Amino acid sequence: MRNYSFSKKRRLHKATEFQAVIRFRCTVSGEFLQFCVKPNNLDHPRLGLIVAKKLERHAIKRNRLKRLLREVFRRNQQELDKMDCVFRLQRSLTQIDSVRIWQEAEMLIHKLRTKQCYG
Repeated sequence: MRNYSFSKKRRLHKATEFQAVIRFRCTVSGEFLQFCVKPNNLDHPRLGLIVAKKLERHAIKRNRLKRLLREVFRRNQQELDKMDCVFRLQRSLTQIDSVRIWQEAEMLIHKLRTKQCYG
């Protein structure tokens, strides 16, 4: 049976962890999101989210976007085994269209599977 949990051990916590993933430079971008990954030495993937206040002023919208991205990651984490992942908001959202953001996030995960990011 698959484990779809999203516990604290599946999150990036420190700024150095975020920087390491971004500096690895294995990224794909969509209209609103950028998705970066880096292999890790753990037996599970980890996720970090960057939703800048500068791009999305309202906390309600930032939190909703983060919940949405965590759920996409949680459902697709089997495909990202042993990877550190970061979703970053690239441009401001005029309105959060959950379906559109969900589809873009899943598309970025699937697009990254075809890219060779194992260094």
